[in-house]
Amino acid sequence: MYLGIDFGSSGVRGVLIDGALQGRAHAALPLSGALDDPKVWLALLPPLFRSLRAQCPEGMEALRALAIDGTSATLLLCDGLGQALFPALLYSDQRATAEAQEIAQSWPQAGIAGAASSSLAKLLWLWRNVPAVRGARFLQHQADWIAARLTGKPGLSDRGNLAKLGLDGATFRYPQPLLHLLGKHGVPARILPQARREGADLGPVHPDWAARLGIPADTRVRAGCTDSVAAAIAAGLHETGQALSSLGSSLAIKVASRRPVADGAAGIYSHMLDDLYLVGAASNSGGAALLRHFSRPEMMELSCLLDPSQPTGALVYPLPGMGERFPRHAAHWSGSMPPAGPPAWQFQALLEGLAYIEAWAYALLAEHGAPCNGPIRSMGGGADNAAWMQMRANILNRPVAVLTDNEAALGAALLAAAPDLGGLRQIQAGRRPETRLITPTPAAVAAYAPHTAAFRRHFANAGNTSP
Repeated sequence: MYLGIDFGSSGVRGVLIDGALQGRAHAALPLSGALDDPKVWLALLPPLFRSLRAQCPEGMEALRALAIDGTSATLLLCDGLGQALFPALLYSDQRATAEAQEIAQSWPQAGIAGAASSSLAKLLWLWRNVPAVRGARFLQHQADWIAARLTGKPGLSDRGNLAKLGLDGATFRYPQPLLHLLGKHGVPARILPQARREGADLGPVHPDWAARLGIPADTRVRAGCTDSVAAAIAAGLHETGQALSSLGSSLAIKVASRRPVADGAAGIYSHMLDDLYLVGAASNSGGAALLRHFSRPEMMELSCLLDPSQPTGALVYPLPGMGERFPRHAAHWSGSMPPAGPPAWQFQALLEGLAYIEAWAYALLAEHGAPCNGPIRSMGGGADNAAWMQMRANILNRPVAVLTDNEAALGAALLAAAPDLGGLRQIQAGRRPETRLITPTPAAVAAYAPHTAAFRRHFANAGNTSP
């Protein structure tokens, strides 16, 4: 048996699978405290394991390995025992803007590690502004910190979680410009984690934790990944050109590629997964932007009135607040509002805007050398809206494959199982994730095409910031 644990912004999920990759138990718990308090993360583990054991006691008794995914660039600085010295700086934290500018000047090739929300920028901000962390011995991210607590071995991490710190994932080394930048700020390189391949063995669960969680003492902890990489694993991305859209509170996309693509100015970065690169980017637009205009019950009612075959003709760029990352970089722009009209018409215009943004995003990735092929695999809460999925297929002019089993925790479970079952690529080649396929309608494709092109032209210079 193999267990995947997914720590997200709202809580924790666990998925237990057997050696045939079949699901045996699933549990989810909401966050019960501050998201930036790592003690809250650990407190979720015992009740999560109790819930899984209640569903499948024989499975938990046969647990062989587990892996953990967590939010990308959620950073902790820890003492010699691995205890956090300061609350976590969360994945979305943007306070390190001055540090990001300094990185850009000192290391122009930093890519995604140069963003204000990157691990590197956060590290420099902490070192400059929080004296208590200057005695830190270990730098950790959410997923690898939890793994370290379970094993008692801090200082290890996977390539994906280290990407926004500046690690070269192909060589498992930290580039010299990064080390020079740290030295300039007095940050000792010894705090940087040792990089491991995702799925690599990190050691057994510590006996105290094994007893506390009710699992075998020889259960192995394997190197995890970020939540977006776990989603890509669950979606079955393993061949060049396969693509995934995660339709949650924000929009994140990934395309499997044989070569990396990195353009920090454009917001494009690459994670390594096995022998592939996951070229990705993320927009601030998404479900959270819709909630500025309609409540969830209102959206459920209005969805019945959508007409995905006929565009509204409106060009709306929905954002949840100030700032956009991709496909536009506009830090001081709040998007645009739908024109006056009936609620159903406005709601459709907003959904069209999300799909236009997605089409623009995939076009930009293709222009940077990472085109997608075949259906766009889709997961997240937005994928439940059938009318919107048809609208997306029409606007993207590509089939949309809605994943029916779309848990990031499943991706972590597959990662835990991979070393025992021939490797991740072999597992993925043999898996066929269950999907519901929505194909584009030719007449609707033709109707939407002019608006898709007009959308990009209209918003190309929005916010007076260069793309």
